[in-house]
Amino acid sequence: MNDPDLYVGITSWNSALFLPHCLDSLRRTTGSARLHICVLDNDSSDASAAIARDHGAEVLVRRCTQPEALQEFVRRSRGTYTLLVHADVILLASDWLQRCTAKLTGNTVLISPEDIGCGPLTRPFGVGMPESSFLLFTTEGLRRSRRLIWKRRRRIPLPRREFDFSGGHVTHNIPTRLAERGFTWYPMNVYVSNAEPEALFTPNPDTTLWSEELGHLRYGLGNFYGVDGEITHYHNWYDRVITASNGPKGAPPPRRPRREFPPAFINAYSQRFLADYQAGSVDLPRDLSTHRRPVAL
Repeated sequence: MNDPDLYVGITSWNSALFLPHCLDSLRRTTGSARLHICVLDNDSSDASAAIARDHGAEVLVRRCTQPEALQEFVRRSRGTYTLLVHADVILLASDWLQRCTAKLTGNTVLISPEDIGCGPLTRPFGVGMPESSFLLFTTEGLRRSRRLIWKRRRRIPLPRREFDFSGGHVTHNIPTRLAERGFTWYPMNVYVSNAEPEALFTPNPDTTLWSEELGHLRYGLGNFYGVDGEITHYHNWYDRVITASNGPKGAPPPRRPRREFPPAFINAYSQRFLADYQAGSVDLPRDLSTHRRPVAL
């Protein structure tokens, strides 16, 4: 089989809600591009692995960290381009691949959104840092940016060339590692979803983490992303509701209650997006004249 134009690595854990739509959107929007999709499932307790197989993806099931999963995709990719995405990313534009690869010229080998937060919740520390939910590399540049790292195997230290995903927030080492090889990256525009005049969700009084603005956003914490004022994709940010019952297997219970967004809110806006998406009526951001920038918390 000829090497693909695009190798896609999708990290998944209990992602049955969004994964089929992620996979379908990739097939639908990449046109005639030769595509190879690999889903690395972190030992899900739901049907994520079966869904991926049913959609024609290569499936790996193993417990691992996010950096380890991304590194596995780098080792396996034989495509001209390598796309690393989360399972709750939905490609929306039929020309997203052409728009994105057009930015990968000269010494620019990566295009990605900035890691500046979800919905209106901003993270100033993510300015100038790529976000792990969508990383599109030229595979040649990605491989040339690997470093020699010594790792023990059966107590014997052995050298391996790997790309360093071990920094803060998984991807915050990437700009430095690329610069060491004379490369750089292109930050995509980030857009919050449209706000409705009336609140779409009202939390219980005992909610531990909330902002009134959240209740008016049609797609809650989800963000849209684009290039040159054109939307390319959507990231839901939460493709499952995190509860004590579906945490990592064998993990001890938290010592204190975590501040969390209301699960009912996450479910409501996630289902609202999927309903609009399946009906072909996604409410795209109306004002694309300026993209979102973070402000002080």
